[in-house]
Amino acid sequence: MQRAGTHTAGHTIMKAIVYKTFGPPDVLKLVNHPLPQRSAGELLVKVKSTSLNPVDYKTRNGSIPIAKKNKILGGDLAGVVEAADADSKLVKGDKVFGLSPDFIFTSKWGTYAEFATIKSSLVASIPDNTSFDQAAAVPLVSLTAMQALDNAQVQAGKRVLIHGGSGGVGGVAVQIAKARGAHVTSTCSTKNIQLVKELGADEVIDYTKQTVDQVFKNNPFDAVIDQIGGATTSQSLAVLKKTGHISFVLNENINYFKLTAGLALGAVGMGPKHHLGFVRPDGRQMQEVARLLAEGKLKAVIDKTFPLEEAAAAHQYLETGRPSGKVVLQVAS
Repeated sequence: MQRAGTHTAGHTIMKAIVYKTFGPPDVLKLVNHPLPQRSAGELLVKVKSTSLNPVDYKTRNGSIPIAKKNKILGGDLAGVVEAADADSKLVKGDKVFGLSPDFIFTSKWGTYAEFATIKSSLVASIPDNTSFDQAAAVPLVSLTAMQALDNAQVQAGKRVLIHGGSGGVGGVAVQIAKARGAHVTSTCSTKNIQLVKELGADEVIDYTKQTVDQVFKNNPFDAVIDQIGGATTSQSLAVLKKTGHISFVLNENINYFKLTAGLALGAVGMGPKHHLGFVRPDGRQMQEVARLLAEGKLKAVIDKTFPLEEAAAAHQYLETGRPSGKVVLQVAS
């Protein structure tokens, strides 16, 4: 069912990427699609760029049982306001970015499209030093990283271990933690060591040659950000203070039995506190992301860009190419 509201003048149909059945990347098709209808409190945004996240291909390939078919994928959004409420602080022509709740797999809408709607309270203005591509690359990963760091109480003077520092979430977490004044250690493969150092990591561990429990067994951390799971979690817990925090980013390698036990033990002070987060759109935090971008304390790391009509190729690349940074879809020039 479409949302209640009215079409903006002059537009009723848009180009969008939709899948009608679950499957490999080639189920993604460019189609003519009705515009989403704007409700009170929402903006209609002409999308300039969006970006890919793992939840997109997991929705598309049927890994998430409750995902909808006939869905427009995507949640990251950077574009220009096309329509707004009469009393909105944001007006037609303003450049905005944010994370649409439509990235959730139970919605039929998304941002792989020429237009999208989003609550005005969930966006921020794009800083002058940031392109649409750069703005589109950061909402979901920045909010994920920020919320994970908040859960782990990462602040000035704390030592934090962030896994996957060359990835979308990890690379942003390194930068935000550093901006907060933390001492940052991160892991990555050999080819990405220089990139992660440039993002601000104080120490970088090549996970193809060493494990963190080998290197830091006598120098434990205050906090761990773990979006890898599996053996990485066990190694991390071995070098985490008993009074520390481990913040998990939702992934398929989490051992939920061990997580449940960790949550229980941490709650009664018998071990590190465990946290599991699923990213939520947040306008206040988007304002903070915009500030960090404007001050040069956060930069978007883009591995590759594709035009909207090549969304299938972009998905193929994300799933198999092990990109260093984000994959961006350019929707409009």
